Amino acid sequence: MSKHPSAARRIVHNVSFLTLGRIATALCSFAYIAFAVRALGLGQFGLLILIHSLGIMASTFSRMQSWQTLIRFGNEPYARRDLDLLRQILGFCIRLDLLSAVVAVSIGVISVTLYSHIAHWTPWVTSLAYGYALISPFMYTGWSNGVLRLTDRFHLVPISDTVTAVFRTAGTALGLVLHLHLGFFVLIWAGAVLLDYGLFLFFALTTLRQKIGLRLRWRDVLTQWRWQVPGMWAFTRSTSINQTLGAVSGHISTLVVGSLLGSAEAAVFRICRQIADGIVTPAQMLSPVLYPELVKMRDRQDWRGLKRLTWKIFAMLCGVSVALLLVSAFFGGRIFALMLHIHLHGTTYYISIMLVSAVLTLLVVPLEPLLTVMGQIGYLMANRTWITLAYFPILYGLTATWSLKGACYATVFSSFAMFVTRLWRAIICSLRPAKEPASPSAVAQVSGPAEDKIPVEA
Repeated sequence: MSKHPSAARRIVHNVSFLTLGRIATALCSFAYIAFAVRALGLGQFGLLILIHSLGIMASTFSRMQSWQTLIRFGNEPYARRDLDLLRQILGFCIRLDLLSAVVAVSIGVISVTLYSHIAHWTPWVTSLAYGYALISPFMYTGWSNGVLRLTDRFHLVPISDTVTAVFRTAGTALGLVLHLHLGFFVLIWAGAVLLDYGLFLFFALTTLRQKIGLRLRWRDVLTQWRWQVPGMWAFTRSTSINQTLGAVSGHISTLVVGSLLGSAEAAVFRICRQIADGIVTPAQMLSPVLYPELVKMRDRQDWRGLKRLTWKIFAMLCGVSVALLLVSAFFGGRIFALMLHIHLHGTTYYISIMLVSAVLTLLVVPLEPLLTVMGQIGYLMANRTWITLAYFPILYGLTATWSLKGACYATVFSSFAMFVTRLWRAIICSLRPAKEPASPSAVAQVSGPAEDKIPVEA
């Protein structure tokens, strides 16, 4: 008999925890963005966004999905309290993050060198960007977030979200009151990143020690570099490629708009996208909690329950999407004006277009796990690769032709292509009977957000 009703209840329970943090972050973002724009002006605020985009792009490009590796290979030893094996798996995942950190700094420095030349930045702005690139490794809480997922500690995520958002809000308020400049705001953004990383690290180490009595030692991390469970590297590579392609396009698109239209237009484009993403954020919280539930159902061979749960969530998201589009149509421009205290013509239209893109991306959330457990890993990777490669020239051409409207149209086109192709494939796969179970490595590659959480950021 299908167990999906209890799975649905667990999903709603965990989503409620994550949503609390997102609500606090969204409320704070209204304040700190307004403070930053009023203190810096739209042009300087655009530079802050571009500096942050370079850093987060470097982090995203370098990420190895260590949290997925930890859940895939650590779930069984965690369940039977095999601390020796779990300690080795944790060491492997931490080493993945160390490698990601080195690559992130390298990509960040190279990106700043190239983009500062293209955008004709001053030496001072370029030096700020170089400094911000050095904290890009701390933008990814890979293994520590995997520990919280593995141990079902979702309630700790909103604590980190709230503390970080309050820190950023307080810092920008101080900058506004004291009439401070761009360098101070870059420092606040960097401090928020380090604070978030430190909180997740503390939560992970405390959870391991208190819940299962596991203490990590330096030699567990810095030795045994060649140790791995068979299939670990192959699994990590396949998941990392898929997640990187999905996450990096948003940051690169902001940089493309900034290089073509200037920092002020890049700020408008990024904020419109942020508002659209913020509107759908509560529903997006399904993604990180849906992953472990589908793995459990797949392990029970509950194919019928898995499909019913997936399509039930899809139908629910369709209804939510209609309501969100109506909200954007009537209140999008007002939200933009409240955040920036600036009235710009066409912002409601831009936000509505970007919300269509966000809604289409949202509707893919339950489809990717279904396709994964049905053995469609290769299709998912090829599909995302081709659509991402097509997106950038289309974005460049439409932005050069129609300015911000063109950038929004290109983003919707990419999301629409992704949604239609995956919906079609999911329908075809759902009509086929499951002939044989998928391999364990395929089971675990349920797609989640490239970032363990979805921060509201400038």
